[in-house]
Amino acid sequence: MRRVPLPLVLVAGALLLLASCGPSRADDGDEGRMPGAPTGVTAQAGSATTVHVMWNAVPDEGSGIRSYEVYRGGAKAADVPGAERMVDVIGLSPATAYAFTVRARDRAGRLGPPSRTVRARTPARVAA
Repeated sequence: MRRVPLPLVLVAGALLLLASCGPSRADDGDEGRMPGAPTGVTAQAGSATTVHVMWNAVPDEGSGIRSYEVYRGGAKAADVPGAERMVDVIGLSPATAYAFTVRARDRAGRLGPPSRTVRARTPARVAA
């Protein structure tokens, strides 16, 4: 019977340990994948103080979409239920340019990557 060198046994054992610590298909079961970035995002001024933001649904990758988060610049401007695909961002300043992104949050609480940035400019306030 041939003896296996000790260093080879240690390396093989370490590799086996590392492989057993990685993710497995069983870990993905009910959780699915992290949500993707929303597509088809548009932003259009609705008035001097509002912008209407719309997007396409993020495909359900197993765990479902719980909500969407709409960001104005780097600040969250709105939380939207997962069944909805639009929101009016209110309280804006007239004659001002804004940038918006949308992110999806799944039922497991994972926040997906941001959409592409879209821009809208509110018009000047019109005197009555």
